[in-house]
Amino acid sequence: MEERQANQHTSDPREQIMWDIYVSNMAKGIENAYQAAIEAGYAEDTAKNITLTGWYKERKDKLRRKEMLSKAEKVLDRTLTLEPVDEKGEIKVDLLRVQTDVAKHITKTLGKDEGYSERQEHTGKDGKDLTISFDPSFKK
Repeated sequence: MEERQANQHTSDPREQIMWDIYVSNMAKGIENAYQAAIEAGYAEDTAKNITLTGWYKERKDKLRRKEMLSKAEKVLDRTLTLEPVDEKGEIKVDLLRVQTDVAKHITKTLGKDEGYSERQEHTGKDGKDLTISFDPSFKK
């Protein structure tokens, strides 16, 4: 019988072992969570259901988001390197508009530490405190 080592306060050390095996195999083109769980020491019944566990789902989602971010960065990079002028010397307005939008997005997000972030007003006019007034005619 499988010995349970995890509880609500500590994770099972096999989780990390299984995940490392799983990711290593994915890099080789083999995506098999069941086999990785077996290799990490899980019992067969647990290994069959490993993809239903919370920790596995969280790590899988995080990995998917990381892959999506990497793809998005490549698209942004390609978009910014496209030449907005055609062979005749005419400006491709639509492409230039897209490149400008991409550049704005990048400067607002990645460039925020460089002073490119937009100010979000959390004060009243001219920096004064916000005032809240209630309509006296409003009744419960």
